[in-house]
Amino acid sequence: MAAAVATTGLATADTASAINYDCSGETHAVCLYYNSSAYGYGAYFQQGGDIHDYGAYWFQPGLNGSNGVGNTVKNHAAAVDSWYGGNFVVYYNSWYDCRYACQTIPAWKTVDLNSALKNNNASGAFH
Repeated sequence: MAAAVATTGLATADTASAINYDCSGETHAVCLYYNSSAYGYGAYFQQGGDIHDYGAYWFQPGLNGSNGVGNTVKNHAAAVDSWYGGNFVVYYNSWYDCRYACQTIPAWKTVDLNSALKNNNASGAFH
């Protein structure tokens, strides 16, 4: 049993060290990443307030590379890194419309977007 716990702890540490935190130290921000964790996150966009339509925002190079730089954030995000003490919600539609799909990102978590939201994100809001 102790060996299993030790192995689990090592796997968790390896996963956590895979990302360089572009939003590190922020108290009310999230970073949206162009790639998912499996692909090294890539370029990022830092968000500090609600955005009703990501169409006017672009990914920039960051600590995890430049894959995706210059693409609009709208319909191109694959992961979210939350440095916010509450929930952050990613919406499939603009204007925070969850009729088709939305995903809640818990406080202080890094999460790959689910299959309905990956590359289908139009807006995001802090809750």
